[in-house]
Amino acid sequence: MTERTEAPRQVDQAADEREEAARRYVQQLRVFHVHAAVFAGSMVVNFAVNLLVNLSAGIAGEWAAWWSLWALIGWGAGIAVDGLVVRLNRPSFASSTWEQRTIERILGS
Repeated sequence: MTERTEAPRQVDQAADEREEAARRYVQQLRVFHVHAAVFAGSMVVNFAVNLLVNLSAGIAGEWAAWWSLWALIGWGAGIAVDGLVVRLNRPSFASSTWEQRTIERILGS
């Protein structure tokens, strides 16, 4: 009799674990989107300041004067690594839309 009651509990526990993993992934994705938005906004401001300084100094045509490119490269690499980590932490049970459509098509046939 205990074996029958254990099976539903295990299913519930597995479902709870999957839901918790999905919640953690969505939270990581939300944080990544905030980081990406701050990066984009900061880069716009950074380039605008760099442009104004270069134009006022008369050195806008010199590559060495564009220091904001270093911030773009460095911070952009950090954002790329952050995005890769979030992508690799995606729960294994989550499927892409193509995979989900294919599964539904096979089960529907």
